[in-house]
Amino acid sequence: MTDRQIEAKPADVVRICVIELSECDEVLKFLRIHFYPDEPLNVGSAQKHPDPEDEEFNISQITHGSSLMAVQQQIVNGVLRERIVGVLLSGPKYSNEAKHLFSEAVRHGSSNWGMIVRILAQAERDSNVFVRYNVEKALHIHVVAVDGSLRGRAIGMRLIEKLKDLGRQLGYPLVTLDCTSFYSSKLTERLGMDCVNVIKYADYVDKEGKVVYKPPLPHEYLKTYAARL
Repeated sequence: MTDRQIEAKPADVVRICVIELSECDEVLKFLRIHFYPDEPLNVGSAQKHPDPEDEEFNISQITHGSSLMAVQQQIVNGVLRERIVGVLLSGPKYSNEAKHLFSEAVRHGSSNWGMIVRILAQAERDSNVFVRYNVEKALHIHVVAVDGSLRGRAIGMRLIEKLKDLGRQLGYPLVTLDCTSFYSSKLTERLGMDCVNVIKYADYVDKEGKVVYKPPLPHEYLKTYAARL
């Protein structure tokens, strides 16, 4: 983020912008503070922290030009400073996505990232959005994260709404999102997106019949949502 001198002293402003490749490191730092420590598939796993492959995959979405960040502008000693207060990472997916994810899950095996990919593959297969909506491609949201000190200010909602506008501009007919958290599900429902699949964590077990994810309440489900653009 940059600093610059200004004369006026406006109220705090939050703007939404496309993330540039040069900002990847700052975005990752933000996710390590405001996303991963609360993300149910991480805190609900035996490992309780992300694999490097998890972080690499999410940050790689920035290359598609469809990831956004919310930036707060504040005046500090007469200088306009900016800091990231929200992040949305998204990228394209196609009708072979479920097959691709299951292959990736096999490749990564029993690692934390491999297990995450496996449950996401099941969600993709069972939601069946390409047949359900008769589309050949979709824009998929992988991460929505907001600075905890600013939650309740509709930053997550603004990020998703802005992404819908961007998705239309980029020619996507559909946007989808896997909500692993109770709070992200509530936000998505308020936006009017369709719930197209539900996986209850208590029912999701490994080959030995053991529950894979045990996140704290109120996180009980992974819900997949979709909306036409």
